[in-house]
Amino acid sequence: MVRALCAGGMLALLSACAGSETDLPATVRPAGAEAAPDFRPVTDIPIPEDASLDNERSLILSSRDQWTGRIVMKVGQSPNKAYAFYQREMAAFRWEPVMSVQSEISVLTFTRDDRAATIQVQPRTIGGALVIVTVAPRQEGRPATIRTAPLTR
Repeated sequence: MVRALCAGGMLALLSACAGSETDLPATVRPAGAEAAPDFRPVTDIPIPEDASLDNERSLILSSRDQWTGRIVMKVGQSPNKAYAFYQREMAAFRWEPVMSVQSEISVLTFTRDDRAATIQVQPRTIGGALVIVTVAPRQEGRPATIRTAPLTR
């Protein structure tokens, strides 16, 4: 009886989690062809084959190729493979690398025209990876400077 209740509770929990996701179609390298008629909230970043959009945590302002905001995706790939995917595929979408750090929570940063993109890749508890892509207008101006002061006793 206890096992049946636990199994029923887990099934209800998993079905509640699944309701806030939308499957995303994988992108292919741009070849000048028109976009497919399926749902693609953005077209200027690569999307892995098995990605699902976390609707509750994502915020997309505008659309397609000139958006700003955050896309949160769950992917079936390992964090290492998801990191390598973005490191390799962002160039095909004209994003230029700025920096990358690979660790437990990996971060990649890119620029394209007047926009910047930060990609965070981290492991999921159940398997696969959580990928968070944040895109915003790039800030213009002088580079940040760090001023140091002598230590006083």
